[in-house]
Amino acid sequence: MSYGTSFNYETILICLVAEVLNLLTTFIFYQVLKIPLFFDTIFIVAVVFYLGFVPAICVSIGYSLINSFMWICKTGFFDPFIPMYGLCGILIVFSTWLFAKNKSDFRISVSITLLYLFLIALTSSMCSIISGGLIDYFHYKYYEVTDMMNPIKNFSEGFIIQHYPPIVSYILAQIPVSFLDRLIATFTGFGIYRSFDFFMKRR
Repeated sequence: MSYGTSFNYETILICLVAEVLNLLTTFIFYQVLKIPLFFDTIFIVAVVFYLGFVPAICVSIGYSLINSFMWICKTGFFDPFIPMYGLCGILIVFSTWLFAKNKSDFRISVSITLLYLFLIALTSSMCSIISGGLIDYFHYKYYEVTDMMNPIKNFSEGFIIQHYPPIVSYILAQIPVSFLDRLIATFTGFGIYRSFDFFMKRR
C-alpha cells in the first residue's frame, strides 16, 4: 500500500504552492468576504489526489502551524487549541486518501466519479464534525473565542440557548458548516487536481 510520492524538488514545490494558495484562499473567502466556511483544505485535497497521503499530510500540518503562528502574531498570545484543529485536517487527508488512492476507479464513468467525491465529502465531514465539535467544546469552555475565529460559534450558541447539552451543541453546530465546506473543498480540489494533471501531461 503506497502512502504517496517520494519527495523531490517538484513535489516540494507543489506542496509549497498549495500551502500559499490555501492560505490565500482562506484569507479571501473567510477574512475578506466574511463567508462563514473554512475554505482551508481545497488545495490539500488537490495534493491528496495528485501526490498522495504523505505530501498532503505535510501540507495540512504546515497550514496548522502557520495558522497558529499567525494567531500569535495577531493576538499576542498562544492558544493551545488552535493547533489542535490540525487534527481535523489530518483526518480529512486520511479519509480523502482512502478513496483517492484508487485513481483508476475515478476513470470508470462520470457518475462513479461523482459518487466517490460525494462519499469523500460525507466521510471527511463526519470526521471533521466529530473532531471539530469535541475541540470546540473544550476551546469555548476555557477560552474567549471571537465570532470570526470560528464560523460555527453562532450555530453552537443557538443549540445551547435551546438547552441542548454543550458538547452535543458543538457537534451539531458543525454539521451544516462542515458538510458544505467539505462538499465544496472535495469537488473543487478534485477539479484543480484534474486540471493540473492534464496540464502536466501536455508539457
